[in-house]
Amino acid sequence: MTTQQSFYLAELYVNPAELSIQAPAGQQTSVQQKPMEVLAFLAQQYPALVSRQQLIDNVWAGNAYVGEKALTNAIWQLRNVFEQLADAELISTVRKKGYRLAVAPVYQPCSGVAKTAEPALLAASNKLVARPNYSLFIAVGLVILTLISATFYYPFNPPNAAEPEVSPLTKGSGRAMFPALSPDERYLVFSWRKFEASSDLYLLDLQDNGKPPRQLTFSIDDESRPLWAKDGRHIYYSSKTAVYGECYIMQLDIITLRSEKLTACNRHSTVYMDISADGRYLAFNGNVTPDGASLYQLDLQNPEAEPQAVPCQQNCQYRVRDLTFSPDGRYLAITRRAHRLSEEIYLHNLASGEEHKLTSGEEDIMGMVWHPDGERVLYAALRHGKRQGFVLNVADKTTVSLDLDDFAWPTRITANGDVYYHSSSNVPQLGYLPLNKGVTGAVFPLTAAEARYEAPHYSKAQHALAYVSNESGYMEIWRADAYMENRQQLTRLHGMVKYPQWSNNGRYIAFVGRFPAEEEDKLMLLEVKTGQLTQLKTGARWHGQISWWYDDSAVIFSHGSNLFSINISSGDINQLTVKGGIGGQMPTADRFYFSKGRNRGLWQLLPDGNEVQLLPGSVFSSRTAWTVAEQGIYFLQQKPDQLLVSYYDTGNGQLKDLILLPPDLLHLLSIMSFDAEHQRLLFELSMHPRADIHKLSHPLLH
Repeated sequence: MTTQQSFYLAELYVNPAELSIQAPAGQQTSVQQKPMEVLAFLAQQYPALVSRQQLIDNVWAGNAYVGEKALTNAIWQLRNVFEQLADAELISTVRKKGYRLAVAPVYQPCSGVAKTAEPALLAASNKLVARPNYSLFIAVGLVILTLISATFYYPFNPPNAAEPEVSPLTKGSGRAMFPALSPDERYLVFSWRKFEASSDLYLLDLQDNGKPPRQLTFSIDDESRPLWAKDGRHIYYSSKTAVYGECYIMQLDIITLRSEKLTACNRHSTVYMDISADGRYLAFNGNVTPDGASLYQLDLQNPEAEPQAVPCQQNCQYRVRDLTFSPDGRYLAITRRAHRLSEEIYLHNLASGEEHKLTSGEEDIMGMVWHPDGERVLYAALRHGKRQGFVLNVADKTTVSLDLDDFAWPTRITANGDVYYHSSSNVPQLGYLPLNKGVTGAVFPLTAAEARYEAPHYSKAQHALAYVSNESGYMEIWRADAYMENRQQLTRLHGMVKYPQWSNNGRYIAFVGRFPAEEEDKLMLLEVKTGQLTQLKTGARWHGQISWWYDDSAVIFSHGSNLFSINISSGDINQLTVKGGIGGQMPTADRFYFSKGRNRGLWQLLPDGNEVQLLPGSVFSSRTAWTVAEQGIYFLQQKPDQLLVSYYDTGNGQLKDLILLPPDLLHLLSIMSFDAEHQRLLFELSMHPRADIHKLSHPLLH
């Protein structure tokens, strides 16, 4: 059992009772309950080494499922606080054994209830001094002891306190995702993609735990994002062909298994849907209209109806992604995404069209749903590389964390506060494919850790990798040698970073960054030797993939589906493409290659400004997973249920297939880099592609 007694740790004043840590200068930071309990227990056990299991037993009551990842999260939260207030490492990690405090805690005299009761005891003693009443002294003493015990015990173990309960519902191979609860709460429908197969819909009877899920669809297309109709018999879902395809919103009768197309949808992005409170309208996200609308509704009561765009009055520069109707049918909670580093929740009034922003600083929202009380919204988001759940109070716009990692795509919350979600432990790692052998064999890992590792780029001039990782608790830019030794953190922005790219001479790393409390991202230049950061002022609110001009005089960036360059000395901006451009690479003055997007082919921009298509979209399906080598281009080619690493020789125009890969090992949106020094391709790897459905009972949702 931990105590509430305050103590000093180095020069920091730790007050467990008030969940605060204060620096000598007066700066104070609030700490969540669980991290504070961890810190208090480490202080209580000092100088002993405390194992992870001891901490889980004492802080999470032995709940290993929740405690394992929550403990890791708590430790990095504490280290982040210490770094901000003291710039010191006050918690030491002993690999595979546990943790201990790096300095001795100095406890303060006990304070609290016992201290406030002392004057009353003295008054009673003075009043009865002529004739002591020992029974009174004993009674008062017992009361004081009881109060002291309550002070120490109840803050961490309050009466009737409920710990979160997580129950797994699927344990099969592949990815079970996007659960949807039936109106009568008996059935759960979800999308299940087994390895080397397309995803189909399955139905699970929650009242018969021993019965396996029943398969509902049997298509070669990807069936996803199911949604129940109000009648409890029909399901709406999206269906996409695997490679080139088409996208349709479908209606399925779960009794006859008959399906029919309702309307087309956007095949280039995830389809988000919800049904109005009265069951009449199906709302979904779609293509952006000329006036900025990207939210559509379909009248389900009219078989002849076509989807109608909902007029946009505010925030139209940001397209709609996810959406959920409020229980009373008056509002929509919608997310609007500015770019990959910025997505926020807005409250949309269905009657007036007015919108109010509810969140700030979110990056990638992965599902949301209203609480039955109509006052709160539960949502999942990616924060500093971790998928987490949050409860948003709509009135005051405050959020509270569920303190649960790997939380995504929550379904409708039941009346008693239960919710179903899918837990995905997909943590990107780095790997490489050797190219200097006679036979290309396999992709080899460079990392295998709990932290994320993304966007590798190798510098031959520096003999070093640049990459993005949340190893410090925040997504920052790091460097390491060719095989991930001698790692060094290069930025401390505590924000979000993407696309680090070495200059050809190894002097700079260009990257895209979004700072805390800001909506728009910036194109940044890091001088590696000095650590100096410079913003390249492009005037754009967001920036896509970047690269360098062949002589390092400019940085190439994408914005608004076209490519631009900005001179790093003069700041002059030059538009490079006018008919589309997502990512470009320029190895020499006369060679400029670029992609126009998924399934739109590989192109070359000639010095005179003309464009020539080198590979059609049926072959070059990648958007960002491609890279230029000395005499050609390596890229990922998507095939049904598999990925192919291919090579295009720019000299003779020949195409060569190198290696076939599992579909979940890489992603078409991942970053690929060519390492000429070691003759290899560098990738982001999906090391843990499995996802499972879980049921969560959490006190914050009751």
